[in-house]
Amino acid sequence: MTFDYQSATAHPRGTAIHPPEPTAPLAPARLRFLPRGEIDACVTFRDACVLAWKNRRHPGMTTTYLASVCNLTQQHVSEYFHVDERDDKGRRRRQLPADKVAIVQEQLGNCAIGQWLARDMAVRLVEEFFATESMR
Repeated sequence: MTFDYQSATAHPRGTAIHPPEPTAPLAPARLRFLPRGEIDACVTFRDACVLAWKNRRHPGMTTTYLASVCNLTQQHVSEYFHVDERDDKGRRRRQLPADKVAIVQEQLGNCAIGQWLARDMAVRLVEEFFATESMR
């Protein structure tokens, strides 16, 4: 069986479907800041990642979807947001790579990880400041 290329171009089956032109540029979705008390309750980076996952903008988002959108290894994503630091065999779970924090936050729709990092850095800077002042 062969395909008649000539008749296909002479009699198109329909018009091409194009999405409508946007009337106004779409504003990027704003990231939600979580309450300070929830951020302060996070002791580790993992806790902040778990908090960000629990407060994601779309509760139906799967780890598979997040992995595909953020260019992450799908098998690792569930480890990034797991509550326990160690698996059943006692091995440490992987942590979210630093270069992926921004895009993950954008997809989750909140700044929990960034808020925790900023708070942690501020605490360390204050500790360093007092340590240098006490040496003088």
